[in-house]
Amino acid sequence: MKHFRPTLKFWQRLYLAVLALFLVCLGGGLFAVVQVGMRVAFDARRDTFLTAHHAVTQTLAEDIAALLDRRPDALAGLVGDRAAASLAQDGLYLAVWGPGSEPWQAVYAPPQAPDAFAAVLPGQGGGLDGVAPGRRGWRTVEAAGRHFLLAVTVLGDPLEGWSVAACADIEDFYDQWERVTALVLALVGAVAVLFAVGLYAMLRRMNRPLGALTRSARAMAGGDYTVKIGQTARRDELGELARTLEELAATVTAQLDELAAEAQTKQALVDDLSHEMRTPLTAIGGYAEYIQRADLTPDELAEATETIRFESRRLLNLSDQLVRLSVIRHDPPQPEAVPVRALLRRAARAVVPKAARRHIKVGIARGGEGLTVWAQPDLVESLLVNLCDNGVKACEAGGRVTLAAGTGPDGAVWLRVRDTGRGMSPEALARIGQPFYRADKARSRAEGGAGLGVALCRAIVEAHGAALTYDSMPGQGTTATVTFPPAPA
Repeated sequence: MKHFRPTLKFWQRLYLAVLALFLVCLGGGLFAVVQVGMRVAFDARRDTFLTAHHAVTQTLAEDIAALLDRRPDALAGLVGDRAAASLAQDGLYLAVWGPGSEPWQAVYAPPQAPDAFAAVLPGQGGGLDGVAPGRRGWRTVEAAGRHFLLAVTVLGDPLEGWSVAACADIEDFYDQWERVTALVLALVGAVAVLFAVGLYAMLRRMNRPLGALTRSARAMAGGDYTVKIGQTARRDELGELARTLEELAATVTAQLDELAAEAQTKQALVDDLSHEMRTPLTAIGGYAEYIQRADLTPDELAEATETIRFESRRLLNLSDQLVRLSVIRHDPPQPEAVPVRALLRRAARAVVPKAARRHIKVGIARGGEGLTVWAQPDLVESLLVNLCDNGVKACEAGGRVTLAAGTGPDGAVWLRVRDTGRGMSPEALARIGQPFYRADKARSRAEGGAGLGVALCRAIVEAHGAALTYDSMPGQGTTATVTFPPAPA
């Protein structure tokens, strides 16, 4: 059984990290300042004590040297009345002793000082034994629950064996240190609580727009791209992220719409292809069965075989055009410089036989001499033949199809096919170029058309980076214009 481990959110981890860093920096900084300040204060207190000790030691050394030979009995009074009295104002305790003698003590308040002073004298556990003659030693000691500064000077020649010790009660300094430390702790605690509360409220407030963006992104991940992102008016990184998500949603929505439209178009293409193939296949199968089962006259047999041949040619033409459409979309053309007039002549020559049977004239207008177009020759020829063939189909007997060429002001080359046929309505023009679409379905089907010619023309044009436009009105003919971009230098 897996144990549940709560996962902290990003803003909660950020909160804890910032709070910990703040406490470390604030606490460490304040305690460092306190330690440095108290150390400086202690050093000043120690230097004052050592200076006083040094001064009284110098005075005592001179007086002791003067009294040893003349009045040894006056030494105790010297220490008690003069030396000790000079230290009374500083709250110091003084002891002087000679070789093998007991120390003379002069004690000033507080009352517990004599016992504490005796506990820290050299030789009594104070830890300052072994100071060299003419040198001074000092240290801090704790006795009777209080803290003292202790200094001992061992006199040199001619007072070898004599020592002068001084002791100062510094318990007030340690009490002050503890009070300052407690105050710093309280200050750090109060500031930490205020900072923690303020930081928590600020991060929770700052996390709200991020939470809203997360919910929007989660909705988008679930497929809902109409969700309102919000926060787009902000001028910070969250606003930029919101605008980016909004653009992403718009882009994905547009792509989904495009994919849906493309899928619908493909489905319509499959449906149209199935319908287009079903008609000739049904005719072929029906007439083949008719030939097998019926006793036909020569004329009926000829009519049946002609129908089979016609529908077979329709299937072959449909297959050929579908293959060419697929090749054009997946195999980019290899362009070269192609003379325009030669293209027009070959296209006109290809449709003249069919046009002549329908009593339609095909001609080439003047102009375009010396022009070349940057294209793949066979594809452009197929393009012109398809446009001319559509023009021939649109014309009645006595009509005319005219090919022309020229250049635009920017150096672009245009090829034009104009017919005097029945023309097209605006609705038909809007759908022209869609696979299997025929403006006049009955006439196109009777002539073997599958509605792929214009779609093939559009694919050829797009593969060359050109443009195909139509200008037509019912009863006034149609003009198809192909504009190629200027040839490269």
